[in-house]
Amino acid sequence: MDMLCDIFLWVFDATIGASLVALMVIAIKKIFHHRISARLHHALWLIVLIRLLFPFLPNSPVSIFNIWQLGVDSIKNAVSPHSPVANDASQKEIEQNSKQTNSPQNNKTKQPENQKLLDPSASHQIKIDPDPVEDNHTLGVKIAAIAWLMGCISLLGFMCAYMFRTKNRMSSLKMTTDPQVISILDDCRKRFGITKPIPIYSGSYRKSPHISGLIHPWIYCPEEICKESNASQLTHVFSHELAHYKRKDIAWNMLGLLALAIHWMNPFVWLCVKQMKADRELACDAYVLNVLGEAESVPYGMTIIQFLQRFSTNRQPLHLLHFNEANNKNHMIRRIQMIKSFKAGSYKLSVAAVLCVALMSSVTLTNAAVKVESSVKPVATDKANTEQEARFLFGSDERTYDRFSKGIQTTGFAFKVPDVIAMDYEFRGMYIDEKKLRTNKETHVQIEFSKRGPSSSKDVRFSASNGLNGLEAAYKIIVDEQKKGYGEQKIEKQNLNVQGLDVMKVTFVSQHSAEKNDINYVYYLWQDNGIQYNISSFASDPQEDIVKMISNVKYPDQTMKERYVGYFSYVMGLYDTEDVQHGSKAIGFTPKFPLELPGQFKGTAADISSKVNFSMPANEEDYKTMYLGIYYDVAEKNKRLSGENRISFDQIKDTKIYEDMKKNGNVAFHLGMDDKNIVKVTMLKIAGIEVFKTEKYKRFGESSKAEDPTLISYFWRENDVCFKVTFTDEVSNEEEIVSYLMNQKAVDFQNLK
Repeated sequence: MDMLCDIFLWVFDATIGASLVALMVIAIKKIFHHRISARLHHALWLIVLIRLLFPFLPNSPVSIFNIWQLGVDSIKNAVSPHSPVANDASQKEIEQNSKQTNSPQNNKTKQPENQKLLDPSASHQIKIDPDPVEDNHTLGVKIAAIAWLMGCISLLGFMCAYMFRTKNRMSSLKMTTDPQVISILDDCRKRFGITKPIPIYSGSYRKSPHISGLIHPWIYCPEEICKESNASQLTHVFSHELAHYKRKDIAWNMLGLLALAIHWMNPFVWLCVKQMKADRELACDAYVLNVLGEAESVPYGMTIIQFLQRFSTNRQPLHLLHFNEANNKNHMIRRIQMIKSFKAGSYKLSVAAVLCVALMSSVTLTNAAVKVESSVKPVATDKANTEQEARFLFGSDERTYDRFSKGIQTTGFAFKVPDVIAMDYEFRGMYIDEKKLRTNKETHVQIEFSKRGPSSSKDVRFSASNGLNGLEAAYKIIVDEQKKGYGEQKIEKQNLNVQGLDVMKVTFVSQHSAEKNDINYVYYLWQDNGIQYNISSFASDPQEDIVKMISNVKYPDQTMKERYVGYFSYVMGLYDTEDVQHGSKAIGFTPKFPLELPGQFKGTAADISSKVNFSMPANEEDYKTMYLGIYYDVAEKNKRLSGENRISFDQIKDTKIYEDMKKNGNVAFHLGMDDKNIVKVTMLKIAGIEVFKTEKYKRFGESSKAEDPTLISYFWRENDVCFKVTFTDEVSNEEEIVSYLMNQKAVDFQNLK
């Protein structure tokens, strides 16, 4: 059901977008009505047709939908719950929280330690289906989606049945064998450059000639026309139908009917498809006269008028391409006027016409450009560079921060956080995940807290999600993640009441463990002001700690922003120039930071991480050493390796790594606490500098899979810094890149390029 609703919402979005394009086309046709040819009139409709049928179109800064998106964003900002009014309210609560935290009487107002924070009367344990139905759409959307699908299936069924009957009708029709008629058709085929034989069938089921058959075309011509029409009239009839075949109008007509079936709920699309068919007939007439010659314009027009007088009808089906479209008086007048004013060569598209269609296509067959910069908001740099704003470097929907103060500036929504300063827990790091969906934008924030103490392994994860449709949607995501990690599990659900909050406790119990009722993980979920929250931990962690965290959740104050700073082992992403400057303090030196490498390699990401990702740490203290890594790839996506960057450039303040390679002839890469991957190295000189080059190796040593990429690393030393460049599979200009990096200078933060 959710998939159907998503498809329906896409159709709704597409039909609105196509309607805007159609209005633009109508305006152009109206303004330049007498200045553009009949062929161009029809070509402009093809742009609307493509917009209706193609679900995925490229993004472009010149798209007309940039203006539309700007207006939509303005409306969203005006009504968003995170508008300035809401932010003011949040700020007031933050200020109030700050006052309560700093108040000397705050401890007196706290509940006694022995007072229960849980309401036993509201708690009961129940077993639930581990895969409940997620309610992501409103009832109105579901009803509309079902109605749309039924109408779509009905129309498609009707059209398919009609075409099937038309094909079967050939058995009841009589193939024309009159030598004179066949001779006229053959002469027309030669004029249009058609070598494929096209049979003529006659009968009496319709009064007007038409052409049918997408793959095997055939022409229907009523018996009385074949008998009573002269050679000139038959030439006009056959030429018109062959022009439809030559112009591929049968295929375009079927695509128009498909668009009509998909977008049947939009009455404007019906009008557009009808007008498209009318302009197709005019373009076909123009093509006929272009082939027959300007001298035939009057006789051709007289043939149409005579057919109108003889075979007038009130209704012509959209399915067929009739020679005589007599159901619209204005349309017939347009055809006669176009035929009367036809000039030789007017059917051909001029350079100006081609440029017009190209320009229209570029602004209408593209979507609004995605501004990647918006995913990370520019922030002021530190005190050494306060007057200059941070410059955006790398875009990513997934981001990690070691500083809470920086992370909250990029989330785009206000959320509460547990105050764990007085709970023997410390901030470990922050992870932000933005999922840009077709119908909404979901942002997920995860913060890790760990129990203080050198041997403590108790970690708690706090999450806040914006953009989900209710608590059940958040619950469904958790269930899916647990299934992927642990397989099928028994799920127990319990309702709690924590300081007036309705909290859902979800316990996952493994069904395949050696010990019965082995609990893997416990989640506590609740919702507040449209934001979905959860705290997760192992069942061995005291529930009292979790409950205390929930009862102390509040909007972050200045104290929390200053004290929530991650510890050494957490990976820190670098997304703007301020991050790079902050990261240089973590590694203890000013790094090199080139954004491009020879061979069209461009920087894609950068981070600060523990030495375990650089080489094997010498001891427990060495694990705390941090290094900076920059990752590069080619610009063309089709040349990229799945899940891998082709080049990584790492730098660490450590000379022992280089000295050990010089002494032992190998380098040790970290695999586990005491497990290492030993790789041989050889010394060579690049740009006059000693460099150690590894032999080809796999990232996980003997545990690697055959399909895992092959790596080659180069090491060199500059003063007290060791540099490493790793190539994924073979890059043709490895030594050129190494030499280029050797010649780079330490980064200038104010002019980072």
